Amino acid sequence: MDRDFRYYFQHPWSRIVIAYLVTFLNFLIFAEDPISHSQTEANVIVVGNCFSFTITKYPGIGWGILKVILWLLAIVTGLIAGKFLFHQRLFGYVLRLKMFREDHGSWMTMFFSTILFLFFFSHIYNLFLLMAGGMSTYIINEYMGIRNESFMKVAAVGTWMGDFVTAWMDKMSHTPKRWLL
Repeated sequence: MDRDFRYYFQHPWSRIVIAYLVTFLNFLIFAEDPISHSQTEANVIVVGNCFSFTITKYPGIGWGILKVILWLLAIVTGLIAGKFLFHQRLFGYVLRLKMFREDHGSWMTMFFSTILFLFFFSHIYNLFLLMAGGMSTYIINEYMGIRNESFMKVAAVGTWMGDFVTAWMDKMSHTPKRWLL
């Protein structure tokens, strides 16, 4: 390979430096972001619905059982639809995307379809609450029932873990096999 820009960009040391630089910049963003120190209620579209549907806003035992049944049904439906409908049928047979051949990308597809079905089922649960009347405080929406400060700490830890795993995977892919034994 010629020693042009691509050579230095793909060099193992530059890849490792970039991975750890991204980790450092994520620390910096968390430290400087005013939302990560905010005491207001966290609201995130779609993800907030899924969080408050599965974790918070349980009105009572009867409604709680209905809610648990609905979100369990949403998870199972999302996993099955993600694997067979989206991954195999849509991405594999209809669109013929090579990145989704065999079982490649099935976990990612199943995860995102589960989020999608949790979002849809949260609206079905909201319909039940609206039909019952007087349950407006338990309506599922993007407000998560936790403060931005707590949500941003969880999001930051998840981001940092992802950054470190990426850096370690990059490091291990360029480590000679004799060093691993």
